[in-house]
Amino acid sequence: MPQIEVHPQVTEALESGQPVVGLESALITVGLPSTALGRPPRCNPPGWDAASPTNLEAGRLLERAVRDAGALPATVAVLDGVLRIGLTDAQLVKLAEVSRRKASTGDLARCLACGETAGTTVAATMLACQLPEAGPVRVLATGGIGGVHRNWLRRPDISTDLSQLAVTPVCVVSCGVKSILDVPTTLQALEMLGVPVIAYGTDRLPQFYSRPCDQLMAPGRLDDPTAIARLCRSHWETLGCRSGVVVANPVPERYELENSLVDAIVTAAEAEAAAGQISAGEMTPYLLKVVNQRTGGRALESNIALLQSNARLAAKIASALAVR
Repeated sequence: MPQIEVHPQVTEALESGQPVVGLESALITVGLPSTALGRPPRCNPPGWDAASPTNLEAGRLLERAVRDAGALPATVAVLDGVLRIGLTDAQLVKLAEVSRRKASTGDLARCLACGETAGTTVAATMLACQLPEAGPVRVLATGGIGGVHRNWLRRPDISTDLSQLAVTPVCVVSCGVKSILDVPTTLQALEMLGVPVIAYGTDRLPQFYSRPCDQLMAPGRLDDPTAIARLCRSHWETLGCRSGVVVANPVPERYELENSLVDAIVTAAEAEAAAGQISAGEMTPYLLKVVNQRTGGRALESNIALLQSNARLAAKIASALAVR
């Protein structure tokens, strides 16, 4: 039995030069609740089933957003020991129902060897995007990238997303670095690794749940998907660089949270996590859960809206890259 399977539609699209967007699935298995929201989200995405689990509907929402913007979605996950690049809806349902695990690049071999099921992190999804024989998937959409956690000198915790970005030529569309992290230090790490970071339509860096703030200037700014595609080609083809490109897309304004509120919640939650011996691998899901609880569910609404926005932008960039 093969350990890697590419959905036939993904293979066909890659062979014919059509735009494809990779989608990470850790947000389905550990990032979002497995309970039903009971109502449509505030951003009112078409097709949302209020009685269906939130994590499943978010996965479906990402795929619809990519399709509606003119590209083919390729959700990546490990199912029963097979790394799948592109899922059927039945496989998406299975992933949402049976797994509360995530796999990064260092976990993939074990998952394949042991027949496990898990959602893939941004890092693992980047790796998977390079594997199709028909050619690589050049654009990936997510919520926010991982990076250097706060208080990292006292408690080292650095995401594999950074090391994978250093060696993988893929454009990762997000709302920037997760605001639960040490954002300035993560930016410094990305600069050291030679990863371009571009803010979309703003001079300042988006703060995941929050829109850009005056304190943090973005390393670069571009205002349309075609310009971002040109930058990617220059980085990979003209210069021969092998690192990724990070595009930071601000959360839609009506769904943003106050940055000071998120900071206060994360600071308190980290102290509680230290006392409760939360492991490094569990820290990000734990913090995201606490932020949502202590904002009365506003963080979840923000997360759904930004995921939809990022998927749309990723599809537009993929379409621009497909044009020669």
